[in-house]
Amino acid sequence: MANRRSLVVAALAGAGVAVAGAALALAVVVALGFRSSSPTDPRNGVAADTARFTYGERRVDIPLLACAREGDVVIMAGREGSVVVQVRADVGEGGRDRTGVTVDLGDEGILGAFGPDLPPGPAGEIVDVEVVGDALIVSGRWTTFDENIRPLDRAPDEDADAESLIARCPADEDVT
Repeated sequence: MANRRSLVVAALAGAGVAVAGAALALAVVVALGFRSSSPTDPRNGVAADTARFTYGERRVDIPLLACAREGDVVIMAGREGSVVVQVRADVGEGGRDRTGVTVDLGDEGILGAFGPDLPPGPAGEIVDVEVVGDALIVSGRWTTFDENIRPLDRAPDEDADAESLIARCPADEDVT
């Protein structure tokens, strides 16, 4: 009987440790910003390893194939079929001037924007660049580019709302 009681106590203790460990792991994930409960968090609905590009009333999600950060500079690239995204973002002071985004939408053309310190900038308008948790967010007024990434119209429509690129690097990458 004593042997049986010891086995039950040991099993309950093991289950308690497993539950406590799972709760601690979840708390760490939430604290690190991998999940947000705020309905206004721009990362909501954007999976890790994904860039979401909005233009007009449309949006496209593109799996990221490369993502790296060195200092204040974040570089990303991804592809889904004929859609290709490329990002070079400077998240430091004055980084908007050194940030560029292009998205080749296949038959729909190439959209994006470049700050004045990046060739072929200025083109379109980079409105804001920021890191929120594990995501890079670039807000801009996109312009159209030709196949050689030369802007077809350098001046953005100042009355247009800023659109966005929200990108979350792979979970094992450090982008914060």
